[in-house]
Amino acid sequence: MNARRVGLLLIVALMLVLALPVQAQEGEVAIKALPCKEPGKLTMWVWDENWAKIIGDSIELWKSEYCPGAEVDLQVQPWGQYWDLLKTNAAGGELPDVFNMSQPFFYFYAVNGAVLNLQPYWDEFGVDTSIWGSGLVGPYRWGENGDLYAAPVNWDTIAIFYNKDMFDAKGLAYPTADWTWDDFAAYAEALTDPENDVYGAAVYAEYQAGYPNWIAATGETPVVDAARTDCTLDNPGSLEALNFLKGLYDKGYMPSVSVMGGTSADDAFNFWASGKVAMITGGSWKLTQALQEVPFRWDVVQLPKHPQTGRSRSIVHAVGYVASSRTANPDLAANLILFLASDEGQKFFAEGGNVAPANPSPAIQQLWIDSFGETDVNIQTFVDATYDSQGVTVFEEIWDVMNTELVVKIFDLNMSVEDAVAETCEVINAQLP
Repeated sequence: MNARRVGLLLIVALMLVLALPVQAQEGEVAIKALPCKEPGKLTMWVWDENWAKIIGDSIELWKSEYCPGAEVDLQVQPWGQYWDLLKTNAAGGELPDVFNMSQPFFYFYAVNGAVLNLQPYWDEFGVDTSIWGSGLVGPYRWGENGDLYAAPVNWDTIAIFYNKDMFDAKGLAYPTADWTWDDFAAYAEALTDPENDVYGAAVYAEYQAGYPNWIAATGETPVVDAARTDCTLDNPGSLEALNFLKGLYDKGYMPSVSVMGGTSADDAFNFWASGKVAMITGGSWKLTQALQEVPFRWDVVQLPKHPQTGRSRSIVHAVGYVASSRTANPDLAANLILFLASDEGQKFFAEGGNVAPANPSPAIQQLWIDSFGETDVNIQTFVDATYDSQGVTVFEEIWDVMNTELVVKIFDLNMSVEDAVAETCEVINAQLP
């Protein structure tokens, strides 16, 4: 092995180590709650009624154990109006003291100075923010020093859902976490059955559950760079990943968008659940539905590793807790956010099931896994995917462009990757600062 090759592998290994969270060990407290300095009144907005119940229970514990006398007016603003209300208020109205944030929307509030810099509080509270891992919190960092403006509420990651009955019918061993892109391609070929209109794989659809996971494995930031200055789809890593997927499609191992019925993660999942495809990329949010509805034997496995970088990188999305920069009680707001992110506060999410808690405590994550009951499905796979993950970098204005236009052009209209990327980047770059 030549010196240049050794050097490249060492750099990749170092990048991998730096990207990993500082994992709490079994029995350790990952994030410790602290008493508030002085009680007061806060308003808080969430967009989900189920979350409101869970968060409300957590707030009651905070009030009784850590901040007696505090008052929190917790309000549910339905998703359909949540962002319009926030954006309007950010422009000059009255923002809630604490509110939920989504990674694709954060940039607008940061650039307009609407959210409170929580980094001084993390330092004061003794929280090592690397404990969450770069994927969960990277999109919530802002400024020259990369200060963290949010605490992650939850996470959802991507894995391969596969039909065990199809593997058994072909006499194939089930995939393991050590498999590579080459292994995946071999499986896709072996599992494709043209006579019965069955495909080996469908792993390109939409942003989070599709092609960007493959781009991230190369070490490239998918679609746009973290600073939102340039489209990255025409960079070497992106082109490599997209051409790998296009090769599987061209060989007939993956269905077209038209055959699958659309470009969404739901379209891919429904196609898989109908028994028409052996392997799909799917999110942890689909576990409950799969456990309840899928009629065949199935399991999940980590995304295959890139043959050179050795990395399997899931796109992870984490909702965050943020505070208004105009809050009259910044210390109290920060203390509440600390509690909601702490081991004690996150137990409520863990026990609620479905939504995975962001707190990295192994005990908290096991509570979430156990909430699904007795199952042979390797749910730990989704937890493992958080360790080296890629946070969401795309944003509202370009969501539809890269969710539909790029995918349709490559995987339905048979346009070359290079031509489709050139047209898509032209549209995306027009939306960048």
